[in-house]
Amino acid sequence: MSQDYGCISCHGLVRKQVGPGFAQIAARYRNDPSAPAQLATRIRNGSVGSWGRVIMPRQFKVTDSDAKALAEWVLSQPSPP
Repeated sequence: MSQDYGCISCHGLVRKQVGPGFAQIAARYRNDPSAPAQLATRIRNGSVGSWGRVIMPRQFKVTDSDAKALAEWVLSQPSPP
């Protein structure tokens, strides 16, 4: 699904490209019970300042249900080596 929306053009699976790697995001939020909803909101609405000065643009084409699924998938990634 991350390929469907172009997520991997900015996010690496493990390490930072433009934005943080999915494994880095998972490691940061792994023990936060509010993380799935928080990340889904950031996917849809964008954000800035969570990872420095990098801007996560709003992803208006991502549906609410897909944003939730993407957030769960990101959080399921193993920690970076």
